[in-house]
Amino acid sequence: MILTTIARGDDSRVAEARRVIARTQEDWRALWAIHAGPDAAAPALDLDRVVVAAAFAGEKPAAGYSIEITAANASPAARRSLAVYEHRPAADAVAAAIMTSPFHIVAVERGPGDVTWAQDDDAPEAPTGVASPARARDLAAPAPRRHRAAAGAPPPSSTGLQPRTASMLAYLAGPFSGALILLAESTNHDVRFHAWQSIVGLGGLGLAVVASYILAVGAIFVSAAAVSVMVGVATVIWIVLAMVWALCLWKAWSGGRWKLPIAGDYAERLGS
Repeated sequence: MILTTIARGDDSRVAEARRVIARTQEDWRALWAIHAGPDAAAPALDLDRVVVAAAFAGEKPAAGYSIEITAANASPAARRSLAVYEHRPAADAVAAAIMTSPFHIVAVERGPGDVTWAQDDDAPEAPTGVASPARARDLAAPAPRRHRAAAGAPPPSSTGLQPRTASMLAYLAGPFSGALILLAESTNHDVRFHAWQSIVGLGGLGLAVVASYILAVGAIFVSAAAVSVMVGVATVIWIVLAMVWALCLWKAWSGGRWKLPIAGDYAERLGS
């Protein structure tokens, strides 16, 4: 039985321990939505070749936890089983005290017999330092269909934060927090994208406000009407900036990328 990792990491949105098998396109989209967010596009899968299995460890209080799906011992009656192991940090290990949510999503090549979760007595002996597999539950609908492997999970954020948290913080103080996140982030392209978009997009709007006020001061020597116009322009830009700032925060927390016009294209190139 061939297993191919689709995604693996410690930043799933699934906060409770779960085992899921997705056999239809609808199942797969629903699974990816609860894992990555409703706005995140599920990787393209070939439903005629593989079944998708996902294991979620639930929320953990520190870094160092992980979860792994492996093939269980071959069983009679043409049943193919998957075992799940939860890795825990050693008792004397120093781990960052941050909330994590480990997950492992794999594609299982189609073959004779259905794919199921192994019972404890079906699973192979756990590797050293790995907890015994929990008794698994198949939470997916029983419709038989298949999926194919796609690209792996994005790398974790080098900031030490969850990627979507780091992305949201990039907008919190506008271009200033974007610059700080950019200095700390070297691995996750999504976080770097949000940091650059904060610098280019929010920073550009901020410069437009400053420029409007400077022009308003210069307009004193022209006419009171010109001053009034430039102050009005600055006020409008302030309102737009506040709305864009709030929308960027919300979209970053929701997961995925949301591009601002023009600035988003620059941020995508600079963050890659």
